[in-house]
Amino acid sequence: MDLRRKIARLALTSLSSREENGRMDQYHRLRRQVLETGVAGYVVFGGNIGSVAEIVEELAESTERPLIVASDLERGLGQQLEGGTVFPPQMAVGAAGDPDLALAQGWVTAAEARAIGVNLIFAPVADVASEIANPIIGVRSYGGDPGLVASCVAGFVRGCQSAGVATTAKHFPGHGDTRRDSHIELPTVDADRVLLEGRELAPFRAAVDAGARAVMTAHVAYPALDGSGAPASFSRPIVTGLLREEMGFDGVVVTDALLMGAVTRTMSQGEAAVAAIEAGADLLLMPADLDAAVEGIREAVESGRLPEERIDLSLARVDSLLEWRASVGSMQVPEAVAAIDLAGRRRGAVSPTRVGRSFHHDAVALEIAGRGITLLRDRAGMIPLDPDGLAGAKVACVALVEDDRPPNLVWLRSQMNAALPGLTVESVDRSSGERELSSLVRLCQESDRAVLAVFDDVAAWRGRAGPSPELLSILSRFLAARPDVAVLAFTGPEIGLLAPDAGTVILCYDGSPACQIAAARALFGRIPIAGRLPVELPERESES
Repeated sequence: MDLRRKIARLALTSLSSREENGRMDQYHRLRRQVLETGVAGYVVFGGNIGSVAEIVEELAESTERPLIVASDLERGLGQQLEGGTVFPPQMAVGAAGDPDLALAQGWVTAAEARAIGVNLIFAPVADVASEIANPIIGVRSYGGDPGLVASCVAGFVRGCQSAGVATTAKHFPGHGDTRRDSHIELPTVDADRVLLEGRELAPFRAAVDAGARAVMTAHVAYPALDGSGAPASFSRPIVTGLLREEMGFDGVVVTDALLMGAVTRTMSQGEAAVAAIEAGADLLLMPADLDAAVEGIREAVESGRLPEERIDLSLARVDSLLEWRASVGSMQVPEAVAAIDLAGRRRGAVSPTRVGRSFHHDAVALEIAGRGITLLRDRAGMIPLDPDGLAGAKVACVALVEDDRPPNLVWLRSQMNAALPGLTVESVDRSSGERELSSLVRLCQESDRAVLAVFDDVAAWRGRAGPSPELLSILSRFLAARPDVAVLAFTGPEIGLLAPDAGTVILCYDGSPACQIAAARALFGRIPIAGRLPVELPERESES
């Protein structure tokens, strides 16, 4: 095989259908990189299950070798593709405290992914949420207890891989103790080796023991593990010394995306590619400049810096992953999935080959959301609200949303209206005018009961944890006008610190459909609020 084409098989490119403009250009670019350049495969972002399945099938039929088709599916296939199940974030599973729920989510996610041709899932997140101000991990983690995180990580790995799709534990050796987003800049974790061993590394050891087929490295520096200050993705002591030799991992190591700021701000794509392979990585995820990455490795091989046998070793690991996937036969539905139904009524069989959502898959998502709902505090003893006692009363519900990522509120609206017919859910964001804002504040003041629903999701390149300062300012204005408001927090536990004047806060973790439905049911006492806060907050803020 031509050396350059062999090297190209160390790279993963991407297919994104999130932007209407240039969608066909992206497809043609992907086809060229797969067929002409010879990349290992690609990562799927956005689109719908029907159109993406067609592209996956067409590309598979066009090549003489199997391709890696990967996707970020921490919250299920629906996180990326319309028509797939959307799950609550991992922290909701941690709040429920049941690793079987992680297993069930992993199995459903893999069953849907496998049906459209995805064979590598970039999940679970194995990071421990030890820093409440972390701008990029947050609710993506199962929580702050390493033991809980480890058991949930192992559950997800077993569930997913029992359905025939490889998992990727990320971000090794741990991105939970940072206050910087590696999409923007290079974070550093200053913890000593003893702390790292007991906290960060425990979930990754659990993932390896559970048979995870891949591990993704972090663009984060760990001086206690590598005194040179090199980020883990480019550190031989961390990737080869710790992960491979000490922890015994012999699967595929994939870097985090090489287009992230932690990389592009400090080195060229060619140098980053060479350094990652030298460290022990097998797959280069989404280089900002694919040609530069391939050329950098080619030059390193021809100069003698990298032996060609090193390339062959990584290719053998990738081939082994693909061979494992091809060898997996029919799927058995695990008891952790089969035991879950909605409202105690079994409706239809669980299909391990179904393309997209089903009633039962939605039931698994709703089970996680319902059992994860957590009462952060209720100083006035308001919860649950009694819908019968509020019949005829004036109740206001206002959603506070970020204007750059507005959620679909249809599920919250329908559930609130079902509990209190005639109730509507208004919304406001930081771009709302003063007249509109004042009117909604007055509405809450004049109502018999008021509910605020605060929405914010973890997002790359934002560089902050929790709602924006502008949205928090709007929240403070409502709280000053109506201190006894009930807050449904469709965000992470950091809201407890960012909004200390909120006397009643129900943590719902994100604005997914299941979490919206579960939040309204919990608010009105239709399901118990049984979740336990999966991270530590200062004592004053965690009192309920």
